[in-house]
Amino acid sequence: MRVIKLSGRKLSILFCCLIFTALPGCRSPFSPIDDLENIPETVVIEGTKITMKAFLYRDFMPGGEAGGSPLMAVIELTAEGASNFPDNVGSDRLWVANRTDTWETGFESEIRPKSPGQPNKIELVARGGPKWEIGTKADAVVRLKVDGKFSLFIKSLNNQVGAVY
Repeated sequence: MRVIKLSGRKLSILFCCLIFTALPGCRSPFSPIDDLENIPETVVIEGTKITMKAFLYRDFMPGGEAGGSPLMAVIELTAEGASNFPDNVGSDRLWVANRTDTWETGFESEIRPKSPGQPNKIELVARGGPKWEIGTKADAVVRLKVDGKFSLFIKSLNNQVGAVY
C-alpha cells in the first residue's frame, strides 16, 4: 500500500476541486419552480393586495411562423381595491413550467396602466417561449420588485396554453 503525502497547499487544492465538483449537484436555496408550493397566489405590499393572472398562447394566424409561434405570456397584475397600481412595484422575471419543461425569461414590454379604465392593473408581455402543445397546463411565477430592490414572488397555477387562429 502506497501512502500519498499532501502538503498544506496540495491539500487545499484537492479540497477546492472536490467542492467545485460537487457544486453542480447542489440545489440552490430557492428556486421559483422547485419551491412552487412556497410561493403565494396573492401578496400584500404596503397594505395593497396584488393578484396575478397568466394568459399563455401561441399564434397560428395566417402569414405567421409555420407551425405556429413560440409561446407568449401576458401577465396581468392587479392591485385589488386600489385606485392605481403602486408605482414602486414592478416585475423583471417570469418562469413558466409544465411539469417537464421550464421557460425562464424577462419581460419584453409593460403596459402601465393596462387601460385608462383599469388604472389598478398592469400588463407584462413575454415572447419567444417553447412550442408547447395547445391545451398544455402550465404554472407561472413572476418575480416582483419593490422599489427596484426587494423581491417577492407570486404565482398563477394551471394556466392552459391557448391559440389564436
